[in-house]
Amino acid sequence: MQPVNRRQIIQSSTVVATIFQQNTSHAEESNTQLTRGEIFQIEDPNSYSAVVYIPRAVYGKEKEQISLPLLVVLHGAGVNEHSALYEFTTRGGDHTNLPPYLLSTQQAPSSLYENFVVVAPYVGQGVRSLYDEPRGKILSFIKWFNSYIESQTLHDGTKVSINRQKVSLFGFSEGATLAVELATTRQFQGVVTASYGFTGPLPKMAIERLQGIPIWAFHSKGDDIYDVQCSDRLVSSLLTYEGGLDVFAVDDIIKYTKLVPPTNDKIEPPGREHVRAALVASRSAEVFSWLLSLK
Repeated sequence: MQPVNRRQIIQSSTVVATIFQQNTSHAEESNTQLTRGEIFQIEDPNSYSAVVYIPRAVYGKEKEQISLPLLVVLHGAGVNEHSALYEFTTRGGDHTNLPPYLLSTQQAPSSLYENFVVVAPYVGQGVRSLYDEPRGKILSFIKWFNSYIESQTLHDGTKVSINRQKVSLFGFSEGATLAVELATTRQFQGVVTASYGFTGPLPKMAIERLQGIPIWAFHSKGDDIYDVQCSDRLVSSLLTYEGGLDVFAVDDIIKYTKLVPPTNDKIEPPGREHVRAALVASRSAEVFSWLLSLK
């Protein structure tokens, strides 16, 4: 496989994402009102701004609000010229093949929008990728977010509680590679990767620390940015590790969806299949039902 040019990843993913977008437009100004069922923007002064989604209130038998699982979305490389809200939710934004965009346009599956708090940290204007950021900074942001959002009174007068035992990662491209690295801390319940991009074999210690962590990988055979062999190697490493998974329980822990490009005579723009893997995963009701089922 030829070395991947970072500029190629950024330009291809940004341009091709518009193919899949509905004709929607959001104001450049950030929505900072903490409203259930809508995407809004927040900012940790010590790390990142982010977009957030909170489901409409769900109550238990005693009318006490149920603590909710958290999905942390890690975007890929981008030009990143605008605010977090713009890049995740506006047609032409860099990161519109991910769950926040589907949530903002009412295209997300109910298994996502009814059940998960979603937060997507944004690397910042003029900065290319979260992958280049210190891992401790990203982990600190997640910790900050949990405390911050629980301390806030939402627009409807309610509060939200995060279930710390049910925090999962959803990563695309370089964000997928980052998600796998963060998963080695064993702080996360499950991981969804789309177009995973680490081109070499995982170190033995990383494989050891990933044992038993549920991972669902999505990758297209037609990916021209990160070859499908990147995900092939990841999955193979996890399945063949000595002393690893019980073969009868493999499908409960490791899942792999390999996409086949559509066959037609139309010439598709570079990066289309790279981006499509994340969109397929984001639209899948089964993915979020699977995350909810994890113990």
